[in-house]
Amino acid sequence: MAAITVSSGEGLANLVEMLGETAPRRLRQSALFVPHPRVAAQAARLGVREVMVAGPGDAEMAAALVAYFGGAR
Repeated sequence: MAAITVSSGEGLANLVEMLGETAPRRLRQSALFVPHPRVAAQAARLGVREVMVAGPGDAEMAAALVAYFGGAR
């Protein structure tokens, strides 16, 4: 199980550019955590299947990741 976090639409666009032709496949295979519904919509247009809006702060992003992965293991 993998997760990716991005902090902005620009960050998502940069990630897609860096991944190149593998971007669609890799983004479909990972959960994507974003700070805002606008970025979630951008991700959905790219074909990302699992997008979670965590919130704008680091603490919110960390809490969303912990919740997603089931807390302490």
